[in-house]
Parts: sequence; structure tokens; C-alpha cells
Amino acid sequence: MTGAAPPGRTARLAGWALGLAVAAVVMVHQRDVGLARDEVVYMQIGANYADWWIGLVTFQHGVSEASVTRSFGGPGATDNNREHPPVMKTLFGLSERLGGALGIAPVPAARLPAALLHGVAVALVYAMTLELWGLAQAVIAALLLAALPRALFHAGLACFDAPTMTLWFATVYAYWRCMDGRRWPWQVGVVWGLALATKHTALLLPFALGAHCCVLGVLAARRAPPAGATRVARGLALVRAVVAYRWRVIVSLAVLGPLTLFAVWPWLWFDPVHHVRDWLAYHLNHVHYNYEYLGRNWNAPRFPWHVALVTTLFTVPASTLAAAVAGAGVWIAERGRAPRAPLLLLALSAAASIGPFVLGTTPIFGAEKHWMPMLPTICIAAACGAVWAARAAAERLGLPARAAIAVVAGSVALAAAVETELAQPYALTWYSALAGGAPGGADLGMNRQFWGVAMRGMLPRLAAEARPAGTSFVYTHDASPAWGLYQRDGLVPRTLADAGWEQAGIDHSDLAVVIHELHFNRHDYLIWKSYGTVRPIAVLTSDGVPIVSLYRRPGR
Repeated sequence: MTGAAPPGRTARLAGWALGLAVAAVVMVHQRDVGLARDEVVYMQIGANYADWWIGLVTFQHGVSEASVTRSFGGPGATDNNREHPPVMKTLFGLSERLGGALGIAPVPAARLPAALLHGVAVALVYAMTLELWGLAQAVIAALLLAALPRALFHAGLACFDAPTMTLWFATVYAYWRCMDGRRWPWQVGVVWGLALATKHTALLLPFALGAHCCVLGVLAARRAPPAGATRVARGLALVRAVVAYRWRVIVSLAVLGPLTLFAVWPWLWFDPVHHVRDWLAYHLNHVHYNYEYLGRNWNAPRFPWHVALVTTLFTVPASTLAAAVAGAGVWIAERGRAPRAPLLLLALSAAASIGPFVLGTTPIFGAEKHWMPMLPTICIAAACGAVWAARAAAERLGLPARAAIAVVAGSVALAAAVETELAQPYALTWYSALAGGAPGGADLGMNRQFWGVAMRGMLPRLAAEARPAGTSFVYTHDASPAWGLYQRDGLVPRTLADAGWEQAGIDHSDLAVVIHELHFNRHDYLIWKSYGTVRPIAVLTSDGVPIVSLYRRPGR
């Protein structure tokens, strides 16, 4: 740790300026990103949630089990998307309603809350790093978090993954600040409750926070051991000291966290025990979707234990990873020097986020999006490593430290920013230099797409293929759930109708699209058989990697 003077007001406000700038960048990039299957559900359900809350505050209806069930629940496991907590869906819906009043298109309006929360993540990473290490590390850490190709992509979707990273880290940061001994540490419980109300993975956080609190309790007890006591008495005194250490923080998590979740999720207001059990049971028995990893399609455990580690190596810019390795070395050298053990806390946070995915049984279909909460730790470590390397070079070469930091740390951030810009809008196809870029990832058999988002790039060609008169039928494949929204937004004419699903849809179609994933190969074969040709009329690529193919029925 630097041990520098506390940061001034201007330095603290700079983090929020960076956050707003990053949110704006996300909104610019999302314009070219197609609609994900999950987004279609979340936006539709979010609009219903928002309407319920608007109706409640405008006294159009009261609170009754019937009205809550109609909007938030139902007998089926996925009725009204009750398997996922409501906070982000509600924000998507409210933002879409407000955007409509302001003349903003529905999709960007619904995506705005996730983009803003990504900016909050950047600001919080900046704030914690500024307080612990200083301005240079804070700026670099914020820039490196912003310059993550996959994270920027996820932040542009009306989904939960980027917001979950934000609220996970917000909980970590609030916990660390609340461990200063304050009398009413309500912040950590409320923020964790919001994280729980965003995604169930926040349930992993107490493992990290609890372990950290126990370590600090043991260290505090050892600094003031009871004098003249027997070994048994000393052991009991140690246990009591650990249990009593910062007990208000634990109470805040245990009480305010669930209460916050309960307050923002009306479905829990009636029969909460049963509904919480249903929510958790759904995810404990989650279906295993298809996912390509190192040339093989995986859709059932056991999965390779190294999926999360290798995928992280291939989806974080190589310059950021190299700096993070140096930063980890710096952290090891600094261990024990800072109050409240922030290095241990950041390490435990990352471990809790990625840990379940080394078990071989946790669903991996979403890859890096599932363990995104570890990314702030990587970026803070990378900032520390880059600044350390710059200062070491300056000392050896006799250069001004500030100039060296600008060159070395700036180069790390610039390299990551270049990769991030090149990756958009098909960041799911992008892989880092360690994998050999997008072509290397494809050669290694890494997943190149999911959720149907790549269809967006093929829409102009599809629109050009529409009949001058009458209706054309299109096999829209994995983009079928989003097709109506593409028509609504004028990206394709309404005369381009969805032909239906599987073989019947293909046989009924004039045009057919395949969004390339390993387990979708059979759709090519079905089209070849029905159309009597193996030649697409257009192929959408990202850095030379095919991601969408378009076929036209001969003689059409």
C-alpha cells in the first residue's frame, strides 16, 4: 500500500466521471449488438413488473396475492420468469416506459440500466483502488475494467450478468468499509440484498466475506491474548473473540440482506418460505445447455475442471493478465501491511465467484458471464502490477516516475482498449492473443456465439432479400424469439415472416439462417436437404470466423 494522504474531492469525483463515460461507451456499442434470447423475456416481463409498481404507486390497484401472482408468479417454475429475482427486470421495464415518454427506442432504453451499473462498477473499482493504492493505480484499474471485451458486451444487454458483477463488487466494497468499526453498518446488508435481488449467485458472497471476517477476528484476538489462562481457556476466548468481532456487520448481512430482497420482490410477500425454496430449487437443478469447449460440445456434467480458468485466460486481454500476474506478486509482498486485509478480501471474492465452476457439475453454458464478479480483482491487481513495473523501470533507467507510469501502465490499458474496440459487436466470437484471436479460438474449438445475438449483422442482407410484393418466409433459427422485435424496430420488413422451427420451418421457408455453434451443425444439414444446395448466399464473419450463414432456396 502506498500510505499516501487521503484522496481529495477532485480525485474522488474523477471516478464517477470515468463511470459515466464508460456507461456512454456501452450505450454507443450496444446499438450494433443483436437481441439475446434472454433479453426478449426480461424486457417483456420487466414491462409487466414496472406496470405493477406504477399501478401500485398511482393507486390503480392495491397489494393482493392475486395481483402479485398475475405479475410476478404462477404455478409453473418459469411463470412470469419467477425463477430470477426482479430488480434488473423491473429497472429494464421502468427505463423502457420512461424512454418511451422521452422518445427513446425500447431496446436501448431497456438496456440503459445495465450500462449505467457498469459505469458504477468502474467508479467503485476506482474508489477502492484510490483509497488503497493511489491515483495512478485507480485510473488504470478503472480503465482496465472498462477495456474488457466480453464485459463491455454483457454490459450492453438487458440481462443480469454485468449488473451482478457491479452489485457483487459493491457488496465487497461496502463490507470492507463497514469493517472500520462503525456502529450502524447498514450499507453492506442493503447492497447485498440488492445483489441477491439481481441474481442468485450473490448467495456465494457470504463464503468470501465470512472467511475474511474470521481471519480478521483471529488476527485481532492474537494481538491481545488473555494473560495467565489455560490453553482451553485461551481457545474459548479466541472463539468468543472471533464470533464477536465486527458482529454488527454480520447482523447487517444476515438481517438487512434478506429484508431488502423481500422488500423489492413482491412474489415473496405471500408464502415466502415456499417461494424462496422454489427459487433456489430451480437453480440447484438447473438444465445444462449446450456449450463448445476445446472442440467438444458439453451439455451434461462432468465438465472439465479447468473450463473457467482456460476461458478466463482466453477472454481477458493478454496485457491485462500479464499485469495482473505482476500485481499478484506485489500483493504477496504487501500481505499483512494494510488494515482490514483488503488483498485477502479481493482474493476471496474472486475465488468465491469462480470456485463453483471447477467442481465439474455447475452449468457452464454462459462461460465468462457466470464468473464476471472476479474481473474487478483481476483489474485492480493488473493496475498495481503495471504501476509497480513502471516505477521499477523508472528507478532502473533513471526516468521520471510519472512518465514511466504513463508509458508502461498506459500501454497496458491501450492494448486492452484496442482489443475491446476490435471485438465489438461480436465479442462472443473474440478471443485474446493467448488463444490466437477469433481465428485461434475457432481453431481451438471454443464457443463462438450464443443467444442468437449475431443475427443483427445479417438483418440488412435479409431485408434486401425480401420479395418486392407478398410475404417471404425466413427460417430465423436461434433469433426466432427476437424476430418480432426486429420487425417492430424496422430492422426487417414485416413481410419477412418467421417460417417456424426445425424441419417444418425449413421446408416452409424461402430463406434460412444458421447461427453457428457446434451443436447447431445439424441445421445446416437440414437446410441442405430441403434446399438442395450447400452454398449460402451470404456469410457473416468476425475476423474471418463464420458466425452466421444465410441460404436462399434455389428457384425462389
